[in-house]
Amino acid sequence: MPKAFTRSQIDQIKQSLLEKGREYFIKYGLKKTSVDDLARAVGIAKGSFYRFFETKEALFFAIHEISEERLRTDMIRRIEEIKEPDGKLRFLLKYSFAILEEDPLILAVFGKGKLDDFTGVLYTKQYEAHYRRDITFLIEFIKEWQKIGIIRQLDAEVAGNMLASVFFMFLQKDTLGTELYARVTDMIIDSMVEYLSVKR
Repeated sequence: MPKAFTRSQIDQIKQSLLEKGREYFIKYGLKKTSVDDLARAVGIAKGSFYRFFETKEALFFAIHEISEERLRTDMIRRIEEIKEPDGKLRFLLKYSFAILEEDPLILAVFGKGKLDDFTGVLYTKQYEAHYRRDITFLIEFIKEWQKIGIIRQLDAEVAGNMLASVFFMFLQKDTLGTELYARVTDMIIDSMVEYLSVKR
């Protein structure tokens, strides 16, 4: 019979899994981190892990979403300080690329030499749910900026998916090399700002 946990223990174990999961995913990558490793790290049986998260990918995305929420809060705060409408949009795009290039948790799955890990994540229902949440955020952002005249009137869902697709350019960084990748992403950002902005 599975061990019964108190409410306090449940909260503590879940928090420990989030903390240890982040540590292990960054250090070893998603593919090389096992449920056994994670359960052992927080002092629970492997079977008990599944009472908290359906898979290790589900744990990864829970950790990723916590990080992403903090980064979004910081991004929105900094965007509000920018007066020029085109500058707001340009910052959104540059900041998003910077997150992909610098966040150690993202690099643990999507970084150099990690394409096999990415492929494994890409077809999970956790990734699909996470992608839909990201798209919803972008769509709401676009609609809000359409109301205040930063982004021109267009299909917000199509535009949101277009922006999300652009960020997959990050996977080509090693193929292109640092210098060419920087030039390509700058051109993409310029093109997106030109396409999306209200003409003044």
